[in-house]
Amino acid sequence: MKVALVSSDNSSIVRQGGKHVYQSLLEKYLLRRQINVRTFYPGPSHYQITTSRGLTLAFKYGLLRFWDPFERSRVKIADLRSYFRKLDLKDEDIVHCQDVVSASSVECSNNVVLTVHGYFAYESLARNFRGKESERESAAKRLIEIEEEAFRKSCHIICVDKERENYVVQEFKIPLNRITVLHNAVDTENFFPVSDEQKKSIRERLGLPLDRTIILIASRFSPEKGIAYAVEATSMLKNNSDIFFVFAGGGPELESIESAAESQQNISVLDSVPHDRLSAFFKATDIVLVPSITYNNVREGTSMSLLEGMACGKIVVASRVGGMAEVIEDGHNGFLVEEGSAEEIYDRLLMLSKRISDYSIVGRNAHKTVLEKHSFEGYVDRLITIYNSCLMQTSSPEYKANFSPQSPAKK
Repeated sequence: MKVALVSSDNSSIVRQGGKHVYQSLLEKYLLRRQINVRTFYPGPSHYQITTSRGLTLAFKYGLLRFWDPFERSRVKIADLRSYFRKLDLKDEDIVHCQDVVSASSVECSNNVVLTVHGYFAYESLARNFRGKESERESAAKRLIEIEEEAFRKSCHIICVDKERENYVVQEFKIPLNRITVLHNAVDTENFFPVSDEQKKSIRERLGLPLDRTIILIASRFSPEKGIAYAVEATSMLKNNSDIFFVFAGGGPELESIESAAESQQNISVLDSVPHDRLSAFFKATDIVLVPSITYNNVREGTSMSLLEGMACGKIVVASRVGGMAEVIEDGHNGFLVEEGSAEEIYDRLLMLSKRISDYSIVGRNAHKTVLEKHSFEGYVDRLITIYNSCLMQTSSPEYKANFSPQSPAKK
């Protein structure tokens, strides 16, 4: 089987973030199954735009308000779509797109599989739109049209949680038989439990306290990750000499975390730890905190940080949002707190830190959950089943008569 992995994000250039980790793992595990994999990701010129190329793009796509981040985003999307339309994918059995920009743009037959990692239109507006409210509706409409085209062209759609499935079904009327929910998965070869002696050795190597309860927050430092509530909880616990926080990530809220760290002795802040080094921090910690929140109507899917902590047999504390509420059974394989509540985070961390050994069973259950439901080995097995089903389906005369990527699917 020949599979093309197509994405707007190049995971060989950007080596951090959940989607990039997923793409790298997907390629690795498909190759192990003797799948012929080719990747089609935009090159450096799409990331590092020179002044001359920027002017060319501005002229080509009509960038009038160059100071407007949403306008710049519009031009970048147009440039990416042009790149994807030129790809020669006719010899691929499956074209597995990792976002709606690529899926809406590739020129190929009925063999497109799309993984929905997020909410493209809402997330684009939340990140970049700074215009008048009267202009928001038309801006959203243009982005939603890209989503609609991507969903319509796809033979099968994979959603990373039930919320995204509901979005695709309710907003775009895609039939359930064209959708599968596959929660994210983790590389259990790199993320696994270690003994107390090994944990101590790793802490010594990383320069972390040997005799304190370490709480890890490993994510991008941005508003939707709820970092502000984690920082507030650290302040509430600043006089507790038994607890130590490690923030590992990088992003727009880095400065606020560093500011808190200056006045507290219970925080270490690490900017953008490469993913291949991150497993050591998970193994060295006791508790993994994932305080994500609903931000501009967008909720996180199944957090990779959550699954990596569970894979290492750690106690995870996560917000009751998105795919995390689908993975965690409160009190069994982790703990859920209400989103946006520093008080609940404080209460839960304080309780766990006082009796950390009593809750080791929760970490063991978390590890078991990952092995049973969220290992990348198992994920790829299910994915290949979808590929084969899609190939059988698209080759049938009935499918060809009722579905065309160039026109709305018949319901």
